[in-house]
Amino acid sequence: MATLTPTLTLTSTDLLSDSLSISVTDALTITKKAELKRIVTSTSSAVIAAASGYTKAYVFLKNISTTANETITIEKADGGDEYILLGAGEFAFFPWAAAIDLFADAAAGTPTLEIGIFEA
Repeated sequence: MATLTPTLTLTSTDLLSDSLSISVTDALTITKKAELKRIVTSTSSAVIAAASGYTKAYVFLKNISTTANETITIEKADGGDEYILLGAGEFAFFPWAAAIDLFADAAAGTPTLEIGIFEA
């Protein structure tokens, strides 16, 4: 058993009428497998995490491209509903029930997607 500690901090002095300062952290217990990998994406949709291979997990995704038009879309099926759109350098961290496969495809080029999956 291991502990994963995610922290998110949002700050701004000019976004709202008041200053924004939000910081949240959690201690997540990881009892099963943990993996970190990189996948080169393309304009063809492909499975990046098959639900059958996981239980409830926390997922980290990062588009490590620095090219503006190399966005990566995360979908629930091949060409299906789009849930996350990651621009160059953008990331996401979310809980995943592992009830559906996660697919990814690129708008252009072959940007690399960094993926961390940490099973609870």
